[in-house]
Amino acid sequence: MFESLFAKTFSILSLQLAITWATTVYTINVFRDKYAEGKWGLQATKNAEGELDIHLDFQVIKPYFWTLLIVDIAIFLVLLNYGQNNLMLGLPLFSVWSWLTGVELGLCLISVDENLGAKVLAITASITLGTAVYGMSTTSDLSFLGPILFLSLMILIAFNIIRLLFSISRTKQRIMACFGCVIFTGYLIYDFNILAQAAKEKALNTWPVAMNLAINLYLDIINLFLEILDAMSD
Repeated sequence: MFESLFAKTFSILSLQLAITWATTVYTINVFRDKYAEGKWGLQATKNAEGELDIHLDFQVIKPYFWTLLIVDIAIFLVLLNYGQNNLMLGLPLFSVWSWLTGVELGLCLISVDENLGAKVLAITASITLGTAVYGMSTTSDLSFLGPILFLSLMILIAFNIIRLLFSISRTKQRIMACFGCVIFTGYLIYDFNILAQAAKEKALNTWPVAMNLAINLYLDIINLFLEILDAMSD
């Protein structure tokens, strides 16, 4: 059933993205139910489209969010170091990591406007599909993108660290979010191309290789989603 590297990689990636999105939707629904029940002191208004928008003070949830993020990073590091070569360990770790990421995405969407989720998801899915088609079909050598994308990513990370420490105008934040969208679109093309090249080598048709590729693509997609959300939100 999973004879090719494509099948192995996409089976892992699809499962994890499904877990993440299901958890995100569930998290949002929990907060909407609590608002309807008048619990947790939640407030809401209608956005420009007349949709209910739950208001969540990020300062209130910040300790919980950072705790989730620390646990998320710890599981990710264990997955990278011990889970890639052992599917029986790696797949459950990946699933827990995807679940935690889904909770974090849900909190991020509620803190901004959860109604943007479907729009951002549609844009992310469209870009992912386009980059998959191009990255896996092109005959060009895309290895030159690696250093360029890495340097660009370091610039983006540096900006986000500065953003945490100093006040930066929303216009500049949006510009960098668009820059981030370009970076992770480039990473998707790059990683899909790596998958296509690896699929040509029978020796690389293994679950550990598929796990590594799925992790890279998962990170690309989630980060692209976040950058698009940042660019679209107010």
